[in-house]
Amino acid sequence: MHSLLPEERRGDTVILGVAPDSMEQIGEVIPKVTPAAGESFAITLLSDGEHKVIDRYGLLNEQAAERGRFVPHPTTYVIDKAGVVRWKFTEVDYKIRPTNEMILSELERLE
Repeated sequence: MHSLLPEERRGDTVILGVAPDSMEQIGEVIPKVTPAAGESFAITLLSDGEHKVIDRYGLLNEQAAERGRFVPHPTTYVIDKAGVVRWKFTEVDYKIRPTNEMILSELERLE
């Protein structure tokens, strides 16, 4: 995603990922994903092992939680520099994600 940003946006756009995994588990994923991306890993991954952020934002997948897996529904936010959420995409079907074009379009609207 970071490589798709226009050059002038790269310096002021931060991409964060929040996962219910431990930092150790996250550290194991990065080397596996980086070669597939064909570039350096430009996403900061944050651990939410106690699912505090997931719960606070109401993203917990209740069906998975019933089975002891405290994972969120996949969600993408575009947040402006003041910390205001300008766009949100949540889908209960984990296979459906926003396209890069959708996200880039929303980032362009932040001007």
